[in-house]
Amino acid sequence: MSYQQQVLCFEFIQVAIGMKESLSAVLIEEDWAYLFEFCKRQALIGVGFTAVEKLHRNGVGCPQGLRMKWMSLALRIEKLNDKLNRRCAEVVGRYGQDGLYTCVLKGQGNLLNYPEDLGVRRMPGDIDVWCMAPCCGLVIPALDGGRSQIGKLCHGRKAVMEYVMMQHRRSGGKEQPHIRYNHIEAPKLEGTEIEVHYRPSFCRNLLRNIRLQRWFASHADECMKHNTPMGFSVPTASVNVVYQMTHLFSHYFDEGLGLRQLMDYFFTLKAWHNDVAECWSRQSQLGMWCEGLGVPVMSAEEIMCTLRSFGMGKFAGAVMWVLHEVFAMPVQYYICQPDGHEGRKMLSEIMQGGNFGQYDERGKAMKQGGMVKHGMWKFLRIMRLVSSYPGEALWEPVFRVYHWLWRQVQ
Repeated sequence: MSYQQQVLCFEFIQVAIGMKESLSAVLIEEDWAYLFEFCKRQALIGVGFTAVEKLHRNGVGCPQGLRMKWMSLALRIEKLNDKLNRRCAEVVGRYGQDGLYTCVLKGQGNLLNYPEDLGVRRMPGDIDVWCMAPCCGLVIPALDGGRSQIGKLCHGRKAVMEYVMMQHRRSGGKEQPHIRYNHIEAPKLEGTEIEVHYRPSFCRNLLRNIRLQRWFASHADECMKHNTPMGFSVPTASVNVVYQMTHLFSHYFDEGLGLRQLMDYFFTLKAWHNDVAECWSRQSQLGMWCEGLGVPVMSAEEIMCTLRSFGMGKFAGAVMWVLHEVFAMPVQYYICQPDGHEGRKMLSEIMQGGNFGQYDERGKAMKQGGMVKHGMWKFLRIMRLVSSYPGEALWEPVFRVYHWLWRQVQ
């Protein structure tokens, strides 16, 4: 991709999200085809069509055949979002009736941070639910139609895992659900994948991971009670800024990042900034400083102090640089100073790999060559990040062994 093409792509996205009114170049038919392919690689087809509509109103027309194809895909995304919103409410409603506390992470919860007309065009994925069991134990329907009690662990991970395992047995599933350190796969709901998280995120550095899990545990209650009009709870704005940064960090080390995830973070920061501004106003008028339920809003300094304790300070600087470069993010949304050196590396990875690294041709044969070769590919990918994030990358072999041992005792 040439520099001019990259600038054009970024301006196109800025038009879609309302940060720019027009493009700096006159578009020809080849440019439109390239913009469509760019949006496809970055899972921004629906958002991109919003830019098509805005430019069309300003007299910049997309070729009719491509425009109709683009519109069809955008309408499909809108319908899928509507379906997933209802499924989210259905899932958490069912879990709540069975005694679980729930909070929807990222995904459909992010739609609340977007402008309404843009949020419905965000490319949806699976449903991620952070679940906790109450201190008094979890009572759920048994297979024989009666009631059975699981565990008496306060916020017990084992209770949540057993609940999901029982769901699989009730649905007649014969295969064991895939279990990872932070989540377990629940039975699909009408084809939609559901991941039940007992840990929102994790670090490969085991020492920092302990700190991370304690932090999430200390904020779990406020997130589970942060209800929305969509029929489910989501993390508070401050917690979301920290959580989604840890999520980005994890994916950066895993298969890769895409601009859809970075756009989510742009609007997460915007929602947090609006909360901060509102609370400053309340403080000056009423002496109040909170974001609902009497929970204090975290300042940028507090957020960065937290992220640095997880070893993500430099990474946060890279994210700020990419958000400014791609989305023209205003300075007031920053939580730290941009790091151009690391940001350029990150943006290069994003543009080369596309959404979740799906279009990355480097080591493709190894990546798709079975479990052993895939493990080698993943190890080599992480080793590319050693110079930037040694405190996380060098722990990868240790965490891999720890994770294997952990799975044996579950």
